[in-house]
Amino acid sequence: MKKKLVAIILALVLMTAALPVGAAFAASGDITLIIDGNRQSPSVPPRVVNGVTLVPLRIISETLGADVGWNSANRTATITTAAYTVVFTINSKDFTVNGARKTLEEAPQIIDGSTLVPIRAFAESIGATVNYNASSRTATIDYFTKMSGTLTISGSTTAQPIAQAAADKLIGMNTGLSITVSGGGSGTGINDARSGSVHIGMSSRELTDTEMRTLNTYEIAKDAIALIVHPSNPVRNLTKDQARDIFTGAITNWNQVGGNNAPIILMTRETGSGTLSTLNDLLLGSGNSVADRATPHASSALMLQAVARDANSIGFDSIGFVDGSVKALQLNGTTPSAGSVNNGTYGMSRALYVCTRGRATGMTAIFIDYLRSLECQRSIVSREGYVPLV
Repeated sequence: MKKKLVAIILALVLMTAALPVGAAFAASGDITLIIDGNRQSPSVPPRVVNGVTLVPLRIISETLGADVGWNSANRTATITTAAYTVVFTINSKDFTVNGARKTLEEAPQIIDGSTLVPIRAFAESIGATVNYNASSRTATIDYFTKMSGTLTISGSTTAQPIAQAAADKLIGMNTGLSITVSGGGSGTGINDARSGSVHIGMSSRELTDTEMRTLNTYEIAKDAIALIVHPSNPVRNLTKDQARDIFTGAITNWNQVGGNNAPIILMTRETGSGTLSTLNDLLLGSGNSVADRATPHASSALMLQAVARDANSIGFDSIGFVDGSVKALQLNGTTPSAGSVNNGTYGMSRALYVCTRGRATGMTAIFIDYLRSLECQRSIVSREGYVPLV
């Protein structure tokens, strides 16, 4: 439904450009609308006020992967994309784009409880490319299909499947576009982004204050760290204290937590892993670390494979990687899942990020906007087993 609303809105952008101010718009059914190569079927037209088309701000902003903030005292709406911050004020023709003051043809209004803004001004603010063919009555918009050149991404192996699937999708939509996605861990991605050796770094942990001095971060999904064991292991649940004691080495036999009389084989991630860092923060606590006898693995996939091979092993991994080859344990009686992440009941939830040196621009920004778009959140983030932002 939201995708259709975006199609309607963008069609009107093009019609606004093609028709004189104050001219009546043709019925939506009379216009062929193509967005990023896909024909759309608009159903609900926005409002036209004094010849200017106004559209619901929150709908289009969230659909395009933007954050929307509302200040009731000042009656301002702030829309933040990867590259732009646009601020509208209700009943004022003044607005700003990245701090630069501009003027609207018609002031934003609140109609039926929704904030509506001039669509043409908004489209120009985010850099959409629009065309209208009067003879064929075909309106086209290119945003995610206007990319070309080379984009490089590295970092978290947890976030890597999301970025790779998004890259594959965008490469298929654009001629002359090359996107390289590599792993290496969150530390690698952050350092690569800071040095400028890649356009985008991926991280499965929050950045430090020092890292944030030179980097901008963008949340792309939610996740949880699952404690995983072999499917044959009879243990189904661990308390947080039991889990901490297992990984720090205080508990060494499965019979100490209701399992078989067998030694516990510890698996961990490599130094620099965002997943390991999050485990330390959310489970082990200050001053504790995974026992030295644990075997390190250099990626989420390798961790999964190692636990699947050993009946007495235990490891930890993103829920996006957990499959039937292992069993995810409950933690304090709660199963790691999208539901328990969203309602805050699972004790090891986290966000996944991408980061750039300074604020993202150009093709880098468009890629990040795609990661945060409803299409990507629903068709890629959910499909890969992670938790969508919306």
